[in-house]
Amino acid sequence: MRIHIFNPENDMALASGSPGYTPPANIRAYRKNNWQLPLQWADDEDLVWDGESCLAPFFTDPATSPEICPWGWSPALVHELTLAGVPRSNLPTKEYLHRLRELSSRETTVPIQTELGISSKVCRSLEDIESLIKAWGEIIMKSPWSSSGKGLMQTDNPNWQGWVKRIIRLQGCVIAEKLVDKKQDFAMEFWMRDGKASYVGLNIFHTDGHGHFLDNIIGSQEKNAESIASMLKIPKKLETVREWFIGKLPQIARWYTGPIGVDMLVTTKGTLHPCIEINWRMTMGMAGILTQINSGIRK
Repeated sequence: MRIHIFNPENDMALASGSPGYTPPANIRAYRKNNWQLPLQWADDEDLVWDGESCLAPFFTDPATSPEICPWGWSPALVHELTLAGVPRSNLPTKEYLHRLRELSSRETTVPIQTELGISSKVCRSLEDIESLIKAWGEIIMKSPWSSSGKGLMQTDNPNWQGWVKRIIRLQGCVIAEKLVDKKQDFAMEFWMRDGKASYVGLNIFHTDGHGHFLDNIIGSQEKNAESIASMLKIPKKLETVREWFIGKLPQIARWYTGPIGVDMLVTTKGTLHPCIEINWRMTMGMAGILTQINSGIRK
């Protein structure tokens, strides 16, 4: 048996790092209205937590304690579950949560992007950004922690300097990348267990003009892969990148257990941008794929 939890505020809770973090009212309402989402991929014997019910009765016997499967882990969620009656021994340690917070920062993605030949840099001052603008032209800037494509800013926005100063003050740095012309967003979804990464599937999705997530494109795995491959000048790049990440992800965090989503895109020139960011948590793409698997329509 597993206990599933939809806590979409996870990335903001990680950015805070506080067990007492309280999400904005609109995010609290979104979670309250959509807490049943994991029912789409949960097994019949599983439970989906509503965020309020007492969970203590499920943890009376250590030998039969259920596995807890949240959207993502944070100190705030651990605090919630403790209040709901989950024993501390069934929850991640403070050390694990600290490592996960650092891993989930976009700053951690920069060395991986560099290895893949992507122009990306951690900036800790406005001067750092200005020097990159001179070198790269237009760039996109990202806060270390945010979700669903939020926490993004481009230098064509007249307010970008104030945004950079605020993010550096709050989160310590800004990640800057050379802007590329996008044709299609997509992601590869993986699962890590026992120090090994396995490929789960490919998800195609829409974003708005600011990079904010809008929705997934529903389609079979075969159709999705064919669609992305048809946009690429070198279709085999998809397979090459998939195998590269299967080998690379355990090197980054062999201790991690759970879902991983690697956001990518196809450029207007037909090239593959193999790593926009890495999400060390559940994603809407993974949710869609698991729902397909549960419905028996994966292929």
